[in-house]
Order: sequence, then structure tokens, then C-alpha cells
Amino acid sequence: MVCFSQKTDTVTLSQKRIDNQYISCTEQALLFVDSSNTIPVGRIDKQLFIPLRNFHFQDLAFDYFDYIFWLKIVVHNSTNNTLPVLFTAGLHKQTEVFRKINGSFQRLGFTRQDLLPHERPFRYDERYIPLKIAPKQTYELYIRLTEHPQLFLSIKPKLVSYGWEYNDKMRAFFDEYSYLAADGFFISILFFVSVYMFILYFVERRRYYIYYAGYLVFISLFALWGIEHSPYMRIFFSFIPYLKFSANNNTYGLIANMFYFLFISDFLELAKIAPKFDRVIKIYVFYVLTTLLVLDTLLNFVLHKYQLGGYIWVLSQPVISFFGLYSTFRILTLKGSFVKYIKWGSIALLLGVILGFLEQILMMKPLENVLMRLSLSIPFNVGVLVEILCFSTALGYKTWLRQRNRNLLMKSVKESDLRTLRSQINPHFIFNSLNSIKSYILNHRSVEASEYLTDFSTLMRSILQHSKEKLISLADELETAFLYIKLEKLRFDNSFDFVYQIDEGIDTQEIFIPPMLLQPYIENAIKHGLMNKATERELSISINRAENNIIITIDDNGIGREQAALLRKNTFKHQSMGMDINDERVKLLAITNDWHIEIQIIDKKNKDGQAAGTKVLISLPIID
Repeated sequence: MVCFSQKTDTVTLSQKRIDNQYISCTEQALLFVDSSNTIPVGRIDKQLFIPLRNFHFQDLAFDYFDYIFWLKIVVHNSTNNTLPVLFTAGLHKQTEVFRKINGSFQRLGFTRQDLLPHERPFRYDERYIPLKIAPKQTYELYIRLTEHPQLFLSIKPKLVSYGWEYNDKMRAFFDEYSYLAADGFFISILFFVSVYMFILYFVERRRYYIYYAGYLVFISLFALWGIEHSPYMRIFFSFIPYLKFSANNNTYGLIANMFYFLFISDFLELAKIAPKFDRVIKIYVFYVLTTLLVLDTLLNFVLHKYQLGGYIWVLSQPVISFFGLYSTFRILTLKGSFVKYIKWGSIALLLGVILGFLEQILMMKPLENVLMRLSLSIPFNVGVLVEILCFSTALGYKTWLRQRNRNLLMKSVKESDLRTLRSQINPHFIFNSLNSIKSYILNHRSVEASEYLTDFSTLMRSILQHSKEKLISLADELETAFLYIKLEKLRFDNSFDFVYQIDEGIDTQEIFIPPMLLQPYIENAIKHGLMNKATERELSISINRAENNIIITIDDNGIGREQAALLRKNTFKHQSMGMDINDERVKLLAITNDWHIEIQIIDKKNKDGQAAGTKVLISLPIID
């Protein structure tokens, strides 16, 4: 294996039995900066080089991507063997290595940051260029470095062995996996929540869902842009190198900021509760941020003026931070049931943005990460995740409030319909009863008419007492039903028998039922079932308990529904109105009170398969 030792101006390679070594060439390297970007390779050795260690790089490196940096390094192989090594000067847009030999320049290799793994000279990392140093040879190397837009510039040339590079990668996986895991978790949360917001938008058609989804999408792009600078990540930007290396991530931050404040404005309904604040937000979004975005796009993507584009980034960060401070202060003054979650989320996001900006400007993040070279800052990640948690809670709470109000309104409408239907059942019954009294009078049966009228008035008083109630006791309902049956027996000259049975364990005072629920089924049994039969007419009502339900059975031995339907073809439709109203009442009770009454109508058959009457089973839930 190769071991490295060094002398004053020449990097000397020696063969020893020591593995996994590298040597820094910073002390031996000379630097020339071609600010004009015009000097050809053939004339570079005529330029004035200075020691690399004496060159002071600017704190903000926006100017440097217009320059070409040349390094001069002399390497001597003192062994009798060809030594394979890897050269790197750090992370740059493009690195080319030339050897000056006999007055001419031979290119030994090159690498670019936008190369995919199968295109790289060293598959596992685009920073490295493989070199082979011949035995007993001295190599005068000239390294050409081309920059891409970046905040800080660092040139650290070194020669490493393959073994050292492998061990460095293994170390990075163990020491830096937390950055990889944190960024992966961050991206996954953003993706999941953004997809969920898009779904909610198409379900609810509320604009603030699409605004929040847009915000999360561009925060995801902001994160993905940094993550894909890792030599191991190839997801989206790596296949569009122009977006990855020709501009900074300011674009995604500006658009995310625009969506964020549009969401705040629409979700909090600021146009109603804080119109002045809403106007300030609209000015900030449609004038300030839009202007910065247009300038950023024009300078970086159209004109390729990356130096000026870099200053747009420097300008954007304090503008975003300042307005974040202002908007958070204003949000803290608002009131509302779900506004408190927006307050907490805004504070968390603001702190994350400010700490992330300071972390980057003050170079508090590790600069030598191998796995995640441009990883997002932990404070920013945490701030965004806390904000997502708070805002998602606010969204869920507001959706629940809106759904509750919608349900209350629907319930109010349905209860109004229910009251209307309940009032319709009374005129329907009165119409039939008055017809019976009319029949007595026309037949000169004044005594029966008087008795009928007395019972009818008693029945009407009972109905009127119960007409405004949603539920009455089963005892009251049975009293009304039995009185109705008595009137019908009088009307039809006692031409049918009536029997009833109630389980001893049932307290009819403690069981509740919608008023006039039984009457339409009893009416149908008498009028259409029994009265169309010549003899042996019988109506029975039984009440039994089955677990948490009361089963009311209305049974007749009439002609059955099929035959009765044939006989009714030429009669008025209002004769079946009571059944239709009852069915609608049962449906509305299920919607408004979550109280489900099951009604089953059974057509009875005799041994010969002929109609033997009708049985109605009403399953009534017991209300505690």
C-alpha cells in the first residue's frame, strides 16, 4: 500500500507497509487566479503563481464562479513501482489535471460535479480523479478548477490512497448517518402532508389547502436540492443539472414563502378580521416577493449573472426574516379558536428560519460532510416540522368546526322537515276520521255518530298534545293507537276482532317512540287488508323485548298486499300517503338523531302458497 511523506516544495510518494494514508498538498501547492477566464492551458506556466496558503478567500464567494483557479503541484514517486492515487481539490464544478512534460501539457483526467456515477472517472465520488504516478518520476501537475455558484469557496488539494478513501466513506456512514436519516424523515413528512393537502383540496375545494400544499412542495424542493448534492443521491435534480448547479436554492425559498403567506391570509380570513394586515401580506407577496423572484429567475436562469443572483439571495434572507418577525407579531394579536395553533407554528418556523440562516452564514454546520454535503440545518428542519404539526392541527380543527356547523345546519333543516312531516300525519288521520263521522250522519246513525265524535275528540286532544314532541312514551302511543282502533271498529260495525299482548317485563312508560308511528300500519291493516276480506277478520298487536330492542308486531289475516294493491288501482293516491310519510320520518330520525328504527313488512302465505295477511315488524332501539 502507498504511504505518503512530504518535502518543502515537492510532494514525495514512498512505498511503505503502511495502509490507508493521505497527504495534504496545501503547503506545497501554488495558486494562480485567472479572473479573465481567457488564459489557455499552453500559457498557464508563464503566469505568476503564489503559495496557496497565502491566498485569502472572500467570506462570500459570489465573484469566484467567474474565475478559473489554477493549482501547481509537483509530485515525485521515489519508488520503483507505479503508484495509484486519487487526487482531489475539494468540491468544485469541474476539475482537470494536466501534466507538463517536455514543454507540452498532457491531460491526465477530469471530473465534474454533475456526472452520474457511471460517468465518473472514480465511480464512488465525483471529487476524485484517479492518477498513476510512474516509478522514479516527477510530475509537474497543473490543476484547473472551474467554480459554480456557491456561498463559500474552499480549495484543499490532497492525494489519497484507495484504502483511505474507502475507510473515509465507511467512517462517514457511521458518523454522519444522522444527517441522512433526518433529511430522509424530513422529506417523507413533507411529501406525505403535501399529498394529503392536495386530496383535501379536491374534496373540500378550499383554496388554503392548495396554498399549504404548494408551500410544502417547494419546501420539499428546497430540501431535495440540498440533499441531491450528496454523491449517493440521484432522485430528481441530478437528471436536470442546469437546475442543480446553475442557480441557488433561493428560488424555491421565495416561492414557498409566497404560498405560505397566501395560506395564512386565506386560512385566517384576514380580509375579514384584519384587513390592514391582509393588505400588507398581499403587497409583500405580489410586489416584494414577486420582484425578488423575477430578479432571481432573470439573473440566474436567463442571463446567468450568478454574481448578482448571489446578492439577490443575500437580500432575500433578511427580507424574509424581517417580514417573518412582523407577521408573527401580528398573528399573535389575532383571536380565534384555532388561531393559537397558527401562532405556535409561526413562532417555530420563524425561529427555524433565523437559526438556519445564522448557522449557514456563520459556518456553524460541518463543512466536511461526505454523505450530505449541503444538508439542511437541524434547527430549520425542526422548525418546519413543528410548524407542520401546529398548522395541521389548526387545519383539522377548522375542518371539524366547519363540518360540525354543516351537520348542525343539516340537522336543523332535517328536523324542520321532520316537524313538517309530523304535522302532515295529523291532517291525514283527521281526513279519514271525518269521513267516518260523515258516513254515520248520512246513514242516520246519530247515536253512533255522537259516540264516535266523543272518542274522536279524545283522540284529537291526545294527538294535539303529542304533535310538538319528537318522542313520546310507548304507553301514550299505544293509548292513541288503541283509541284509533276503537274508532275504526265503530266505523266498520265491529266487523273485525282486535287482540294485543305486551311482555310483562316491558315498562311502556320507559320506552320512547315517535308519535303516530304505529297508526299508518294499523290503518293499512284494517282498511286494505281486513275490510277487503269477507269473514274472520283479526288484527293483533304484540310487544316483545329482544336484547336492546323492542319488537312491535302488527299482524292481520287480511287479503295481503298484492291483492290489496290490485283493488287500490282506481283509488286516490292519498290513501297510501301515511305510509310514505312514515318511511320519510324514519329516515330523518336516523339522520338527525342517529336513532335507527328498522321496519320489516312480511307477506304471509298459507300452506297452499296463497296470501294469508300481512305482518309488520318494528324494531325500536331502547333509549337509556
